[in-house]
Amino acid sequence: MEYNIQQTDKTNWTNIVVETKQAIRQLETKIQDAYLILAAKKLKQLHYPLNNSNTVHKGQTYLAKNIHHKIKQNNAMITQADKEKILVIIYKQDYHNKVHTFLTDNKFQATPKSPTNEYQKQITHTI
Repeated sequence: MEYNIQQTDKTNWTNIVVETKQAIRQLETKIQDAYLILAAKKLKQLHYPLNNSNTVHKGQTYLAKNIHHKIKQNNAMITQADKEKILVIIYKQDYHNKVHTFLTDNKFQATPKSPTNEYQKQITHTI
C-alpha cells in the first residue's frame, strides 16, 4: 500500500528528554534551573503534536479495523484495479467470475504439466 498508519515512538521522546537533562547538567549550577524551565516549555510544545498525532493514529486504527471487519463479514476483498494505483473493494464471487470470464474469453488453456521442467533441461543441455 502507498500509505500506512504509524504510531509515534515513545522511546525517541524519552531519549530526547534524558539527553536534554544531561546537557543542562553540564552547565554551571547557577544557570541550570533557568535552562531546565526553558527546556521544559519547549519540550511541552514539541510533545503536543505527538499526542495529537497519537489520537489521529487511534482513530485511523479504529477505522481500519471496522473496514476490515465489514469486508470480511460481506465476503469481499481488496484488490488493485486494472489501471492506475487504485485499490477497489469487490465481492469475492464477482472477482472469481471476472477472472473466469477473462480466461475463457482470451482462450487460455491449462497445461498438462509444468513447462519449466522442460525449459530447465534445455538450459542444462546447452551449458
